[in-house]
Amino acid sequence: MPDIPRAVLSEHFQACMENRRLVSAVFTTFRFDPGFFESEVLPVFFDVSLSHANAIKLVQLSEVLTKQSVNLSVYYDQHGLVAEGASAKLDVQRVPLQHPTGIFHPKNVLALVENVEPDEAGRRPRALLCACLSANLTRAGWWENVEVAHIEKLNEGEATHLRGPLIDYLDRLVGTAEFRRPNDELRRRHTALWDIRKFLEGCRQRDHRTVGGRLHTQFHNGEESLPDFIANSSANAVRGMCLEILSPYIDGDEASVPLAALLERFQPRDVRVHLPRNERGEAQCPQALYEGMTAQGVTWGELPRDLLRMGRSEDARLRTVHAKVYRFFEPKRGGREILYIGSTNMTQAGCRVAGQGGNWETGFLVENVPNSAHAKPDWWLAVDEARPSHFAPRSEDEGTAASGGTQLAVRYAWNRKEAAVLWRGKKPSPALTVEHAAVRLFELSSLPSREWRVLDAEAAKRLEQTLLSTSFLQVRGEGPEPGVLLVQEEGMAQRPSLLLDLSTAEILRYWALLTVEQRAEFIAAHVRLTGDDDPLMAKVAPLPIETTLFDRFAGIFHAFSCLEARVREALDDKKEREADYRLFGRKYDSLGSLLDRVLTDEKAGQGDRVEHYVVILCARQLMNELGSEPRYHGYWEAHRDDVRQLTEQLASATSLRETLAAGSGEMPAFLDWFDGWFLRRAAPVPPTEGVA
Repeated sequence: MPDIPRAVLSEHFQACMENRRLVSAVFTTFRFDPGFFESEVLPVFFDVSLSHANAIKLVQLSEVLTKQSVNLSVYYDQHGLVAEGASAKLDVQRVPLQHPTGIFHPKNVLALVENVEPDEAGRRPRALLCACLSANLTRAGWWENVEVAHIEKLNEGEATHLRGPLIDYLDRLVGTAEFRRPNDELRRRHTALWDIRKFLEGCRQRDHRTVGGRLHTQFHNGEESLPDFIANSSANAVRGMCLEILSPYIDGDEASVPLAALLERFQPRDVRVHLPRNERGEAQCPQALYEGMTAQGVTWGELPRDLLRMGRSEDARLRTVHAKVYRFFEPKRGGREILYIGSTNMTQAGCRVAGQGGNWETGFLVENVPNSAHAKPDWWLAVDEARPSHFAPRSEDEGTAASGGTQLAVRYAWNRKEAAVLWRGKKPSPALTVEHAAVRLFELSSLPSREWRVLDAEAAKRLEQTLLSTSFLQVRGEGPEPGVLLVQEEGMAQRPSLLLDLSTAEILRYWALLTVEQRAEFIAAHVRLTGDDDPLMAKVAPLPIETTLFDRFAGIFHAFSCLEARVREALDDKKEREADYRLFGRKYDSLGSLLDRVLTDEKAGQGDRVEHYVVILCARQLMNELGSEPRYHGYWEAHRDDVRQLTEQLASATSLRETLAAGSGEMPAFLDWFDGWFLRRAAPVPPTEGVA
């Protein structure tokens, strides 16, 4: 039985995250299913209990992202969007990329993490988890296929050979997204990427490739061809070893150009290549190539059946092999084993043997250290002696044409209520129509190349209403089939909540909950799903009407005290996004949402006017206290428009005060006295000497 490493991808990441919490993360992928990513991939990186109901899970995740002020970005190929799944809902920066000479094909996870528990100095040391994978951010990639991954951990200030190539890779992502040479202004637009780059700048570059005869892990950022990278990174240490290749895609006519380059460069003593087959047993490469590679001395191989089966029974369906591995090894006791693991298929576009053009690929070159000095590396692949009777060749970009990619980008800023469009092509666009479910949202005349254009207010309003149900749009006019795009959303604090509504008492009660677990239980208990198709379709289950602590004044004061403490903690910890959500957002637990509910209830004649008035005074007191705090002046100034909007909401409660004042002749004077004392925060009484 070959000693093939086996692990569940999500469990492998969870083990790396133990006793750590996520700060920022950058994901890159060719194929991207945003709904699956949010509901199934993101939870892997958070140690919280989440509901099995997808709608509730997304609300809970939104709460965690807000609380921890996590920055997340996904960079994906513009033609790799999977639109059959659920739409995007969470605060994730989603950036489509266009690689001019091929496809954007990297599969990476760069996760900046910090220790949950502080050290003796009160610091939480940080680390960077760097992963190269073959798996896309799709259901097939994370749940169904046979994939490969390797994770490296970099500690703060560590000397590493990965520093330079990773920084260059991040800069290339920014340059590709922004269509120009990156600078710090452009980098800061990509918040998660900026955080990771600053961490890498604090590390030291290691120049030596090896230590004690062992190869340091090397990162292939896509600038070199695969043969050049392996040769330069290994100092040709792999020359003369056995070579084993796993690749789901192999191209060529009668010969494989990448294989020929590898054979010439490294002179392997023996070569074994995995033969990709479909579920019918057909070889997924051209027949002439199969014959030609066989004539070149290649032995075709297959992975063990127990690794491929989806279930335990002998007749269980076999998983697709999507792993990309180039494995060099010496089949002797104590022999070396060096592997390239990543996104690169054995295709001309993937390996870029010509040195120009082709795909953008990434990977790690890793030397595997055996558990025993007497271990003997052996073949993973068994010889596949069954010659295929049928051939069904496929290309590595198979399926992308069906997704109907587009060069149009659409952006919506919730905080500014502003929509904008960008044409990524080098020449002006044709006339385009943007629609959803066959309903036209707006039309575009010829757009200039690579320049954002702001849409009119009516188009922005239609887009906003559409985004409440989906972030997928269709584009007509670019090609024979409609293209599909994913709207890039900004200012997500102002996006309406995944929950439709909460009562005033429920919002106050939610503020008073102390832990993430308590808030998660509250959400799960107060949401009723109306359907399985759209996780946005959730509404609050009615609560029994009863008088409790949280329905009266003590509960109001306690809730606002908790809110103020959380906002202060967020601002002091430089987690401004959490403060944005709490104060200025439009979520179910934001201050603005509470004021909206109070004013709505007042107009409808519902609820207790005195309670409403106390809530308004508590909100005014909170705004006064935070706005007058010297250390928060910068934050307050930066959110001048948001502060003005909240102030206007509070001012609109004048009619509530007038109604109360009309209750009796003494009430106006009482309210003047009450307001003055209420809004003035009392100083704590110092303890009396000798009194415990």
